[in-house]
Amino acid sequence: MIRSSVLLLAVLTTPLAAQGRSPTSKIFWPDEGVRTFTARATKPEITADDLRARLYQFADDSMMGREAGTLGNWKATEYIAREYKRIGLVPAGENGTYFQEIQYGQLRYDSTKVRLIAAGTALQLGTDWMPVIPSAALQLAGTFGASNDAVVYGGRWMDSTVTLTPAMVRGKIVVFAPAAPAGPRPANTPAPRDYRASEAGAAAILLVGELSTRIAITGRNGLMPTVPGNTAAASITPAAAATLFDTPLDQLAPGTAGKAVTGAWTYEYTAPEYPARNVIGVLPGSDPVLHHQYVLIGAHNDHVGMVRGSVMPEHDSLRAFNKVMRPQGANDRVSMESVTPAQWKQINDLIAGARKVRPARADSVNNGADDDGSGTVVLLEIAERMASQPAPKRSMIFISHTAEEKGLLGSMWWTDHPTLPRDSIVAAHNMDMLGKGRVTDVRFGGPASVQMLGSRRLSAEFGDVIDSLNAVRSEPMVIDYSWDRTNALNRFCRSDQVSYFRFAIPVTYFSLGYAVDYHQPTDEPQYIDYVHGARVGRFVEEIARTVANRAERLKVNPVGERDLSARC
Repeated sequence: MIRSSVLLLAVLTTPLAAQGRSPTSKIFWPDEGVRTFTARATKPEITADDLRARLYQFADDSMMGREAGTLGNWKATEYIAREYKRIGLVPAGENGTYFQEIQYGQLRYDSTKVRLIAAGTALQLGTDWMPVIPSAALQLAGTFGASNDAVVYGGRWMDSTVTLTPAMVRGKIVVFAPAAPAGPRPANTPAPRDYRASEAGAAAILLVGELSTRIAITGRNGLMPTVPGNTAAASITPAAAATLFDTPLDQLAPGTAGKAVTGAWTYEYTAPEYPARNVIGVLPGSDPVLHHQYVLIGAHNDHVGMVRGSVMPEHDSLRAFNKVMRPQGANDRVSMESVTPAQWKQINDLIAGARKVRPARADSVNNGADDDGSGTVVLLEIAERMASQPAPKRSMIFISHTAEEKGLLGSMWWTDHPTLPRDSIVAAHNMDMLGKGRVTDVRFGGPASVQMLGSRRLSAEFGDVIDSLNAVRSEPMVIDYSWDRTNALNRFCRSDQVSYFRFAIPVTYFSLGYAVDYHQPTDEPQYIDYVHGARVGRFVEEIARTVANRAERLKVNPVGERDLSARC
């Protein structure tokens, strides 16, 4: 048997110069043949047809994968804001708009402005030293300035047996020798960190060893971190460090004074041409007292952009391979060598079936129809439905988060810099990937399935409300709690609910799960189960309305009774 088809090889060999846009006027529906799609106006009800009409616009190739900080994502947020306005939501972003820009852009040290002079000798950037990228997690700031500042030896990095007191290091530059070799770290345990110098008030840390990556100078896209304290850091070679002391480092005692250091560096942020933006709208509540409280519904508007690299996948070949070998898309790692002859036959048969209805096509766009175009269009449908009905007692926040794919940056930014009172949020609902819940897509799938995480982690009452409501609904959902019990694939930590969880806001994550097109250029509108997505949308709308109309806000579990098992 031929090990792979010629078309499958195109996954590896199609040059980017051969780019072609995937067709959206002629659509292959696996169960229904070929249809022609025509955009139309939506209705107040949450329907499959409305979701389809929205998603074919939102996940079109022209959106270029909606990567945060690009034109495609900017266009996507413009669409969401226009819909908010049409629906009648009140702007709740910045400066009277629906938008909140996050500081996601180019970050770097300017090589022409940084300097470090040790014991009167100017050190060479990239040869003798390199500033360290600031990190909130490591409590390392990105700005430093010193003029003949005192230096002190701090011992080995990560040596918890050495106490660094404010009297020893405050306002000084602390030099650390490399950390002692460490043994293997148990799975699911956080990496150890050393806060001794920053907590004692050191002005800067010089870490002796290999120089940190040059990305600090060449730059990267990211969010400017907010760092507690003012301790900066740089990596420095052993030879450069030796100039600061008259005795070899391995013979020094912690607290030994060294020679003075002068230097300066500032981590700089440059805003992109097309800023990454959260989109926030409010439906005011009807109760004169409770309208000051909020129930929030969110989804993320970004995806991962265009295919990178010098080759471009052939759409049907890639999807056929993933269908057989990678049922959870990018979550599954397999090698070509692991594919059996029987599996190659399955793959080639799928490709042959696709060829009966359409020719081969190169595909360079990660459309993100499921992730999270599906959640976004459900968000808009819920907003339109609620705005067409009598307003609930509490106000509703509809928030479209940006830069979720960059590390939950949009939701993190909004919860750190809320445009509405954060402590007045009674509950939050996050929707991500509501397009692939068929029994053939995911484990425990089916026409009424929904995966739910987090409903009882902070508020047992929130979970009780959801289950009680579901028991009396005319279209009950089959709730899959299995991901919440095991947290497989670190699932709870991979979407925007985390940002609300860290502020003890009761939050539930709704999804239909990881499927074959996850983070693939095959994640297109033609493969979405719109009927299922609409059903989940109606479920979330009823939950949110129920919570918004309760006489009392949801009770948050006492600290000792919260499920903090997810380490995000």
